[in-house]
Amino acid sequence: MYAFTRKAYLAGLVFVVVVGIASFASAKNRVAGEQLRGYLAGNTVYVDLVPGKPFGKGGVTPFFYGADGRFAADLPNGKVEGTWAVSKTSSYCVDVPAQSITFCTDVIRTGAGIEHHSVGLKRLMGPVRQIVPGNAAKL
Repeated sequence: MYAFTRKAYLAGLVFVVVVGIASFASAKNRVAGEQLRGYLAGNTVYVDLVPGKPFGKGGVTPFFYGADGRFAADLPNGKVEGTWAVSKTSSYCVDVPAQSITFCTDVIRTGAGIEHHSVGLKRLMGPVRQIVPGNAAKL
């Protein structure tokens, strides 16, 4: 049989606990499934977009997520319209037919609030500044 020293056993135990806590924290902080749908559906979410490609100068930007699946946003580089849905991976994805693009976003809870992260760009889009019921920005 294998002979484990106390030091090796404790190191293994610490590794398992740290990996378990990190996995739990990651899963816990991501808004997913019906909770994600409830957060978005029928609301205008104002995200403070970080400057740079593809958001230009950045700034606080309204995103409308209709309960019927309609999507609209007034991005720094122009307005976009399309449809949105929660994906099988629990991101939300937006299809913009006029520009032939689909983009997906993860919503993450942090100690400071909520952030939107681009799945395709693999980076922060920006923190949420306000959530308002309905199409508050008339998009």
